Amino acid sequence: MANTFRNNSGDVLYVEQNNMRLQEVMQTTERQLRLPFWDIDLQQHYCDGVHVAHCNINVREDLYVTSAPDEPIPGMVFVQQGKITATGHNSRVTHSFGEGQHNFFRNPYNPQSSVFYQQQNLQLLLIGFAPERFLQLAEHAGPVLYQVADNMVAGKEWEHKENMPVTRQMQIVINDINTCRFQGKMKDLYLQTKALELLLLRCEQQEQRQQTAKTNIKLSETDIRKIHAARECLLANVHQPPSLGQLARQTGLNEFKLKAGFRKVFNNSVFGYLREYRLDLAWQLLKKKELSVTAVAYEAGYTTVQHFSKEFSKHFGVSPSRID
Repeated sequence: MANTFRNNSGDVLYVEQNNMRLQEVMQTTERQLRLPFWDIDLQQHYCDGVHVAHCNINVREDLYVTSAPDEPIPGMVFVQQGKITATGHNSRVTHSFGEGQHNFFRNPYNPQSSVFYQQQNLQLLLIGFAPERFLQLAEHAGPVLYQVADNMVAGKEWEHKENMPVTRQMQIVINDINTCRFQGKMKDLYLQTKALELLLLRCEQQEQRQQTAKTNIKLSETDIRKIHAARECLLANVHQPPSLGQLARQTGLNEFKLKAGFRKVFNNSVFGYLREYRLDLAWQLLKKKELSVTAVAYEAGYTTVQHFSKEFSKHFGVSPSRID
């Protein structure tokens, strides 16, 4: 795979043969790159499925960078200083980052296209997770992260559309990362802890925004009927549920009103509601003792029995194989 760098006129300045597979990205190293159009200083640290990278770039002219398709490495981009624009692979959303903004990305290390504007001292903090590690974390981190993980497993679009501000608490954690004084195993533990703290702060921030939207939104009778229609459509397609965008188009709602209205009417997110429905359906099927655990997992819309078993055990406090 390659990254192609172009200038404002579309001329190719440089082609970087850059392998962005998981094992090449997730490593501990320092790297400096000096090219006619920019200078990069990169410090990255990896431990136990968690990757932290700090990047400082001096950009001498506007650069337009495109990259080949990648594999998912879920993570976050924090712009500490400067500005960039990025569009992820398989995404319809272009993110214009300003100083003090952050967002979640399918792969923060390798967007499909990026614009690096002429500037000095562009500072980025990238946090990435090995996919298996991320799925483990999502099991215990609340509805925001669960929805991201659920969409990732299903191969659906799962980047958040809006950038969010870096809070004071986030900035404190970022400063802790940038000034880490530990070495060896202590550094592994410290940076891993700080990366997870940023992830949880991001989830908390997103949940608070959703809660605010829930309490402020006003719904007409027509809106409420459409939200009930969205629920019926969702449950009628439990094996291949539509995306939020598809569900919004099918019911004539915009995505904001669909998400906020669904939470207001049903006291749950769209996919949180689907998750609970799947698990309740699985409970009822298991109690009948007519199907195997594998068959129940399929009937409830799960793609693997392992994922089903974890979700079921977490929700009910007992494994599906032990239901009387």
